[in-house]
Amino acid sequence: MNKSKMETDARWKAFYRLAGVTALLIVLVGLTDTVTSMLGGAVHENSSVGITDWFALFATHPLNALGNLGLFNILTLSFGIPLYLALFNLHRQDNPSFAGLAAVLFVMGTTIYIASNTVFSMLALSSQYALATEAQKPLIEAAGRALIAQGADLTPGTFMGFLFSQIAGLMMALVLLRGGIFSKVTGWLGAIGFAVMLVFFSVAAFIPTQFNTAIMISAPGGLLLLAYNILLARRLFQLASQGA
Repeated sequence: MNKSKMETDARWKAFYRLAGVTALLIVLVGLTDTVTSMLGGAVHENSSVGITDWFALFATHPLNALGNLGLFNILTLSFGIPLYLALFNLHRQDNPSFAGLAAVLFVMGTTIYIASNTVFSMLALSSQYALATEAQKPLIEAAGRALIAQGADLTPGTFMGFLFSQIAGLMMALVLLRGGIFSKVTGWLGAIGFAVMLVFFSVAAFIPTQFNTAIMISAPGGLLLLAYNILLARRLFQLASQGA
């Protein structure tokens, strides 16, 4: 192996270690989201929550408000980018087309979701609302309603980002199943988990009256994906340490 090849492999091993860390960060964010929702009381059917209720939630439980409007999803998707790049590189010899397509779809989904989500705009408006006069509040409330209609989490406004990212996850899990680098258990956990979550996001966005049913659907999917990311991290750390 020439010096250039050795240097390239060393760089990728460092990147695999970084990807393993981001996979564990995804798990940490998922657990934080769950605990925050349990302690603060998750908001159901985001599109139907009154704007003054949102501003009140920002004032009393800001982390819960941020989580309900998608902050944790933004973090999860952002941490997933290096993970998908690492998985693509590991499979670019044996399955470059589907691994590459999965990585591209994931980046597209992340970009669409972050661009359509209005969590930080709502945070800014809630700060203005707390300091506003009675004459100014109706204008801020109208602006808040427009933001919620545009991109509240788990609504049609943010669905396309979820659609692309979940299809990407399902596709990459199938690549893992055939690649032989990760265990079959890892691949199946990912495939089933992403399929379940795709159903959850679809029901939550387009059938909000069945939100409680959607939450019941998401519970096993979320647990499967937590295990999936833990196994991904474990294997990536192993690959990063080989020949070290």
